[in-house]
Amino acid sequence: MNSKHLGADMVYAWPTAEIAVMGPQGAANIIFRRDIANADDPIAFRNEKIEEYKNKFSNPYVAATRGYVDYVIDPGATRSYIASALEMLSSKSETRPKKKHGNIPL
Repeated sequence: MNSKHLGADMVYAWPTAEIAVMGPQGAANIIFRRDIANADDPIAFRNEKIEEYKNKFSNPYVAATRGYVDYVIDPGATRSYIASALEMLSSKSETRPKKKHGNIPL
């Protein structure tokens, strides 16, 4: 539920994770709307496009190749990966820039 872009130090994903702005069903309905409507068998064509979207965009392996995910891990290894990350980050100190403006009472 976090990403490198939002400041995460480590990003792990399970192999079944869907990493996309929108779910594959909704994306296929929008992107391939005209093609689905014009298909001989719209239901089968829609299902084919959903699978294509999952394979090309929505899986964690694509996100990992782009650097959005550090590791795609087995769910059984989650505890050890999190423990290692917490141990690595236990001595982390971060300096943040000073705020330009304060929160004025409204």
